[in-house]
Amino acid sequence: MNENSKQSRLQLHQFLRTEKEGILDDWRKLSKQKISAAYHLSDKQQRNRMPELLESIAANAEKFSASQDSPNVPRKWPKHHAQQRWEFGFTLEETTREYSFLRRVIFSRLTPRIDELTADEIAFLNEALDESVLEAVTNYISKANQRLTSEKERLKVTLECIGDGVVCTDSDGKINYMNPAAQGILGCSLEYALGQQVNDIMITLDEGTRERLKCAAQCAIENGRMTHRGPDVLLRRPDGKLIPAEETAAPLRNASGELMGAVSTFRDISEITTLTQRLGYLSAHDALTGLPNRAMMVNRLYDSLTEAEQQQNNIAIFHLDIDQFKDTNDMFGRSAGDMLLRKVAKRLGSCIAPAENACRAGNDEFTVFAEVQDQQNAVELCETLHECIRRSFKIDNNDINITVSIGISMYPDDGGDPHRLLMHAETASKRAKAEGRNTGTFFTDLMNRDAEERHQLQLHLKQALSKGQLTLNFQPQISLSSGKIKGAEALLRWEHPEFGQVSPARFIPIAEQHGDLMVEIGDWVLSQACHQLRIWQDAGYQSLRISVNVSIVQLRRNNLVKHISELLERYQLPPSLLQLEITESLLMTYIAGAIEQINALKALGIDISVDDFGTGYSSLSYLQELPVDELKIDKRFLRDVTQNHEKKAIIKTIISLGENLGIRVLAEGVEDVITADFLKENGCECAQGFFYSKAVHPEMFEAQYLRQL
Repeated sequence: MNENSKQSRLQLHQFLRTEKEGILDDWRKLSKQKISAAYHLSDKQQRNRMPELLESIAANAEKFSASQDSPNVPRKWPKHHAQQRWEFGFTLEETTREYSFLRRVIFSRLTPRIDELTADEIAFLNEALDESVLEAVTNYISKANQRLTSEKERLKVTLECIGDGVVCTDSDGKINYMNPAAQGILGCSLEYALGQQVNDIMITLDEGTRERLKCAAQCAIENGRMTHRGPDVLLRRPDGKLIPAEETAAPLRNASGELMGAVSTFRDISEITTLTQRLGYLSAHDALTGLPNRAMMVNRLYDSLTEAEQQQNNIAIFHLDIDQFKDTNDMFGRSAGDMLLRKVAKRLGSCIAPAENACRAGNDEFTVFAEVQDQQNAVELCETLHECIRRSFKIDNNDINITVSIGISMYPDDGGDPHRLLMHAETASKRAKAEGRNTGTFFTDLMNRDAEERHQLQLHLKQALSKGQLTLNFQPQISLSSGKIKGAEALLRWEHPEFGQVSPARFIPIAEQHGDLMVEIGDWVLSQACHQLRIWQDAGYQSLRISVNVSIVQLRRNNLVKHISELLERYQLPPSLLQLEITESLLMTYIAGAIEQINALKALGIDISVDDFGTGYSSLSYLQELPVDELKIDKRFLRDVTQNHEKKAIIKTIISLGENLGIRVLAEGVEDVITADFLKENGCECAQGFFYSKAVHPEMFEAQYLRQL
């Protein structure tokens, strides 16, 4: 078992033993409701060997946890249970449904804390339950061989109704049965497959290397043990199509223990793979123009700067701001404005090589970068960009002429960090726009005249805590299905006696630039949120989960986990009431260090939410590496969503991804009933935004929401 498994706060064997009686009771009730054969059984007869099965799984899970050896999946009790069910006249469908209900009950009770288990423990639990099903199938096949033809036919009908693929072989590995689902997945008929070696029909490849592997059934025959493949394998059909799949196989034995062959169950997991790939593309590209988004631009710029440093080259970053774009929108309509932005993006792609070095940076703003020899070369490229945009655009039979203000920053003169270079180019474009538009301006240090203002703001911010100027407001998070409050987000506010209400967008970046200051403020926010939770708990209000934003500066601290643990102990709070929000873009810049910290937080029982989801450039592999509980759809995707097909596609894809991975999905920035209805219709769980309420003081939040629970 890996190191992360050792840090797991909840262990599978503890859960099974603690919840055993509750699991068995829920399972008994569900089985009696759904399975007619179980209705007349006594409680003892119905339980049969299920208590021993659960204890056996727990015992093996405990050994697995302690020894780090390969787990021994329990087989004895599923076999006894299947034999008794056969004697009581259960069909195979009824017996396998019992295990389906058992799985449902276990995961229903486990769901609130499932992310506290390791991936290895969850896999082991599924593997143990899968083998119980396989043991039932094995037992029924063995018994059916001794029964009349009618009984064999009943078994065949049952197997042919199973949604997963089922393949059976003889002891030589030759296929003697394949259900319709298997024929559909493998793309071959039963007649074609009968008598052929299973390894020649179930052609299994490693997803990463495309190396040929033995299929699970062949392995089960050779080693005499249950074998699992996936989810990182592919099945190759006769037509060459590759199917992402999972396989589980077990040896078949007769009453004397002699090997009869193997039975393999497998499933097509293409849907979740396709969803992941689709969202990976959408999250890295602008929905309207198809250009890379800013996060992907930063990623590409990092690579280019590394290469430029090695080869001592110069790179110019150009920030383009379309002049008076609002006038175009007002005159020709928003659809024409969107079409114009698409055509601008296409032209920029033709001016810059490669085209991926261009991105849409904002509503009417674009950024491109290119290797240049010197500043004069950058001037020439800037003029090329101007000429590219000055040519008329044909939109709905109208000739539209636009200009752009361009800001330029140079590597290495203006910085060595992508974020700084992009910021400087944007600053220069604002100066170009202020100086009359339709021009290009290089960044200079003189453009940082507001540096002193930021310095003063920093000094005031250091005193804000001690002077009681910082407060926490709370914005409700609403269940879209029930309309009831499910949680709240704690939002920091600064009321300055001289400056008035200072926006977090203004002072948080300043705090983050000075790590100790951000840590001090972040610690205060966490402490204040826990303190407020304690007040509401003491007042007798129903428990409510509070989400708190965590900056990358805090995440990099070695004592963050210890600090949160101390807060929970000080205020006597269950960890489930606290959720930490981390923005996707920040998470991706620190993914390596974040894994250990977040796993440690999960071990405490803290929920993890990915904020601004969909804006970061990643392969989404972190959703497998990190124990994420919630995806928060970025509010930019919600603006005019009902009028924008690309945004609809992104939101639907995120919701589908969350459903397939068992992760909550919440949308922030909901401002109208149309958007709320769209989210509800497409299965989004929760939402927050001005449509429901702005962030309010604790007293008002208590009066408006907590007293209504």
